[in-house]
Amino acid sequence: MKSVFESFLIALSMYSTIPVKCPNWNPKNLRYALVFFPSVGLIYSLGIWLAWLACTALSLSGVIYAVLCILALVFITGGIHIDGFCDTADALYSRREREEKLRILKDPNCGPFAIFSVITVFIVHFGGFYEIYSCGKIENIGLLAGGFVISRCLSALSLTKFPIAPTSSLAKIFGKNACRSVSVILMCEIAATAFVLIYFFGVKAVILTAVSAAAFTYYYFMQKKQFGGVTGDLAGFFLVICESLWILAAAICGNNL
Repeated sequence: MKSVFESFLIALSMYSTIPVKCPNWNPKNLRYALVFFPSVGLIYSLGIWLAWLACTALSLSGVIYAVLCILALVFITGGIHIDGFCDTADALYSRREREEKLRILKDPNCGPFAIFSVITVFIVHFGGFYEIYSCGKIENIGLLAGGFVISRCLSALSLTKFPIAPTSSLAKIFGKNACRSVSVILMCEIAATAFVLIYFFGVKAVILTAVSAAAFTYYYFMQKKQFGGVTGDLAGFFLVICESLWILAAAICGNNL
């Protein structure tokens, strides 16, 4: 049980800015770290729920709410997935050979493709959160929470099931040290979350779950063709894409279904 709890602490210290005492990153403690990755999505959901309560209590507009939600994402996660998204955008849209794309992934500098892409993502987030707040249904935060959990489950699942690119260090650390049952646990988490969402939100949840499945399918073929395997940056890229599509779809469905 101690190693499982330490796996939880590793997940929090790696994927969030929550100040926890990080234990030894040995293979034993890393075995279940990916299982707890989705818990960061729940913490992010708590942040946007508190932002909703604050904005409604102070009669603030949807603009302020959207800004607070984006700030919550940055401050709670530390922007770790945005960093991977930017690196992948630079590599993917460079249209170079695979070896050069893998080299660009390792380059700490930020290129123009990363800047354009991350601005697009924040515009989508801003518009989505604005529409969700304008809809006035606080229960839609539960729909978003499910998406934040599912996107992280799928991102973690890719590290255990997809081939790992030879240049990736982070994916090897978490993917190779995960025990065999981790992928099964992650799939159970996805199924349980989807079941709860469909029970409470019906057709909206079905549509959003289908959107995340489509994003995961694209991610599988993209990483295989363009990079020859998954990396930590690619996992972050997928998470940002999946999460952004979920927010956008939730905004559209929230006002029309």
